[in-house]
Amino acid sequence: MLTSAKQIMKEPISVSRDSSVADALRKIVNQDISRVLITDDGEPVGIITERDIGIFLLTEQTDRNIDEVPVTEIMKRLVTVNHSTTVQDCAKVMNERNIGSIGVNFNGNTKGIITRTDLVKYYFENYVGEKRVGDVMTVSFVSCYEDQPIYQALATMIDQRVSRIIVKNKEDRVVGIMSFRDLFRLAMVLGKEKQILDNSSGITVFFSRKGMLSKTGFGATALVREAMTRNIVTVEHDDDLAMGCNTLIENNVNGATVLVNNKITGILSKTDVVRAVDSISKKKKDTI
Repeated sequence: MLTSAKQIMKEPISVSRDSSVADALRKIVNQDISRVLITDDGEPVGIITERDIGIFLLTEQTDRNIDEVPVTEIMKRLVTVNHSTTVQDCAKVMNERNIGSIGVNFNGNTKGIITRTDLVKYYFENYVGEKRVGDVMTVSFVSCYEDQPIYQALATMIDQRVSRIIVKNKEDRVVGIMSFRDLFRLAMVLGKEKQILDNSSGITVFFSRKGMLSKTGFGATALVREAMTRNIVTVEHDDDLAMGCNTLIENNVNGATVLVNNKITGILSKTDVVRAVDSISKKKKDTI
């Protein structure tokens, strides 16, 4: 019997539609999640993801701080499936639409949500021995230097459509990794300021904060090393993908670097695992 959406869904974490972007950001950071639903009288009316907030922080060009921006300004429509939809078909929808979550509908009401994390757990529990990490990993990876301004790294992440970036020092040695979540922790502090202090030139200068993480905001004066995480989670190229999934789950990360002979050769992300679930279901349908 195929597993249905109802069996693996979770109760969604949400904020009301009259909340601010700062409220959504606090929820994402404090709950250690990648998205929140936006509700009106308890019914979901939209969704905000880490990437949505990242783009906003880069491009916002007013003098508002993040407590002044309503979530409705950047929320997106929530894609939903029926509660009886198979997990394999859920993976297909997420893969084809390039989204990280779908709502689960019961008689016209959204009562649950399925995320990439749920599909990673599903793979770990059902597909041991099916694929290796190297079969599904993203071969290329995006990098930056620890002494770069944050807005440059964020712009690269958004342009390359990645949620994390490898950080190197001047000797090109990997010293850390930076994700949207790392940037948000910094934004929760500096994004509330009306003015930004810049003393990098030896002269103390205050200027109006625009763009928050952009080159006209604190992203110009804060460096990548201030936000990055120094402990990098790794998996081996030849590991069973189920082991890789377990590593992502146990370390509560969205991606891990893939090693061959202690050298980084790519990234294993939760998106890669969603594609794997989709490809396995397609293969099994073709053999029926």
